[in-house]
Amino acid sequence: MSQKRDNCIILLVDPPEADRIGAEFKTAFGPERATHVNNDLLAAAYKLAKNFDGAMLLLSYIKTPRHPDLTWLDPEDPGFLEVKNPASEDRIQDAFRLAFFTGARKAVLVRHLSPELKSDWLALAFEAVSDKTAAIGANQDGSFYLLGLTQQNLKILEAPGFFQGKSAESLAERAKKNKLTVFSTPETYALTSEETLQKWMEEKETLPPLFPHPKEAAHQENRKNHRHHAHHQEAQVQPAPEKPPL
Repeated sequence: MSQKRDNCIILLVDPPEADRIGAEFKTAFGPERATHVNNDLLAAAYKLAKNFDGAMLLLSYIKTPRHPDLTWLDPEDPGFLEVKNPASEDRIQDAFRLAFFTGARKAVLVRHLSPELKSDWLALAFEAVSDKTAAIGANQDGSFYLLGLTQQNLKILEAPGFFQGKSAESLAERAKKNKLTVFSTPETYALTSEETLQKWMEEKETLPPLFPHPKEAAHQENRKNHRHHAHHQEAQVQPAPEKPPL
């Protein structure tokens, strides 16, 4: 229990509404589909963080009149930190500060757009983080999916600009300027395009895409109808039974 109080996972949660989805994400998938895909990713990240035994979970949530609580994410309605300043960098700093104010010694922020994140990586990050070491997980596009800090190291977030562009590289440079060692968790990808969505679905193996592209959905339906038609024809043409021997 002591270790769980010492460690805190931070997850940023936005309500399932199209106007709360990033512009680039909506451009990639369309507003309605982007909301569904985003919710799938968020649900997966929440499940991973909730089931991680070695840390408390802090949810930073922007509530709205349509979604004033988190029952849409978890019927148990978990508590959350209500976001006062929706600007991403201020929101992240506020979440880290609250984590340390409530007694955590180490806090790891995870971003839900990287579906390959594993509990083992969280364990590695918590083990590595100290007043002399920051943990950073980089995506292939240069953004970060994980950031682990102690209260002593919050200074690397003081200047604006750490959440933009190649943010993993920017955070690593800030850490090194503050004489910190950088521990890197495995590189992965952020789901931001049709290609990365397909990659995620393929990794699920037996599960088909929940929200396929319209063209792909039509293709799958045609293949299904073709198989049904072929099976129907086979059922109609049965070989004549053999005559019994005289």
